[in-house]
Amino acid sequence: MLDLVALLALSAAPAAGGALVYHLVTTRAQKPAQAALAVGQIPMTVRRRRAMAVRREVAHV
Repeated sequence: MLDLVALLALSAAPAAGGALVYHLVTTRAQKPAQAALAVGQIPMTVRRRRAMAVRREVAHV
């Protein structure tokens, strides 16, 4: 009986794995083909300001 269960598990696992990989590949988000920016425009993700560094040496003299 245990051999039958192991045989079924070994035969079903590759099929389930293949179905999962197929589902993940077919449902992934597609990259946009074009960013639609004008010449010289900077994307919003690059344009954002970074957090300013804080000096921690001597704050109060």
